[in-house]
Amino acid sequence: ENELASDEEPFMECDLSMHNPLAVLNTSLLRTYAEINPVSRVLASVIKRWAKARDINNPARHTLSSYGYILMLLHFLTYHQRSGNGLVSPVGKSTRNHAIPLLPNLQWMDERWPQSPAGTPYMEYKEPPKVPMQHPLEENAHVNSYFYRPNAAMLSNLQRLFPGQDLSLAILLASFFRYYAFEFDYKRHVVSLNSTVAHGVVEREVKAELDGWRNYSAALTIEDPFETFYDVAHVLRGGYYHRIRREFAVAYSKIADVASGKTTSTWNNRVVDLSQMSGMALINWICEPVVDREDASTPDK
Repeated sequence: ENELASDEEPFMECDLSMHNPLAVLNTSLLRTYAEINPVSRVLASVIKRWAKARDINNPARHTLSSYGYILMLLHFLTYHQRSGNGLVSPVGKSTRNHAIPLLPNLQWMDERWPQSPAGTPYMEYKEPPKVPMQHPLEENAHVNSYFYRPNAAMLSNLQRLFPGQDLSLAILLASFFRYYAFEFDYKRHVVSLNSTVAHGVVEREVKAELDGWRNYSAALTIEDPFETFYDVAHVLRGGYYHRIRREFAVAYSKIADVASGKTTSTWNNRVVDLSQMSGMALINWICEPVVDREDASTPDK
């Protein structure tokens, strides 16, 4: 009897990268972020499931890769702070001197800060340290491979400084979707881990001047954390930026319907009972597969 014979596909999708030290570097950075706070791992899992189900997670079809969505999540977590009552908000100019982000920015956080006395304000470098690495494909190009690499004791300290027990996954997920649906200024700003508490959000005008990025319309742009000249969102074509942004709004609206106490909601000519909806049921609702690729779900008026 064939042990592989079953109703389920006995294969797992994966990406392979050969002779590319930058891929190893990116993976190490993402793993370090995941080890600091389990909240980031759970959010990443839900967001990847949502993007795949909503058919906006395929670069071959001009939508974003999973890597792009993870960078969007990390930008959100390193550029948002607790704002009281369990809520979070972007780091603003008025709060920058006292802001502690939800996650530390591993490329900008001053490595002396985690060992500083309790109560010391969050510290970032004016300029991050330089650890040049030869680009594997560009003969005359180097990248800065620096990021904070904690040992076991240092990681334990970071976990203490950036706890997740007081953070509501529902609020964080709703805030993430709201941020990219309504708050993020796509015309002016770049999704980037070089957006810091001290320096603010990276401007598109700066990227256009330094790296020749497009700067003529509203569009999603995502700066790679090491190949900073590379736009991870360059795969988007035509109306796919608007499609992705609409999906952020759809997901946020579904969460808002449940959170506001509505008992029913009508989507795609179907009445959804919200009165007894559990957290898992809400995630399943957000991650409903797209039926028609040409038209993602929109609420009925």
